[in-house]
Amino acid sequence: MTWLDILIQFIIPALGAVVTYYIVPLLKEKNLYRYVTIGVYAAEQMFGTGAGAEKFEYVKAWIKDKFKVSDDDLKNIIEAVVLEMNAAIKQ
Repeated sequence: MTWLDILIQFIIPALGAVVTYYIVPLLKEKNLYRYVTIGVYAAEQMFGTGAGAEKFEYVKAWIKDKFKVSDDDLKNIIEAVVLEMNAAIKQ
């Protein structure tokens, strides 16, 4: 067995497993945060100042349509994005 055979049969599949197990969830997590940010800004634009409950439900429905995430986790992410957005507005 040559080094090329070993590479093809063992190392490349092992690297694929590592990427699938560690990298893909990390990318999905970052993508979720990006989408929540987009949803929060869009809700702010559509509903204006106030109407917090309506904006929250809009973002929640939009995200739940795209990602599998618990309500508690999604609420925390939305709150974090709103905090960042309000801080950016004050500056």
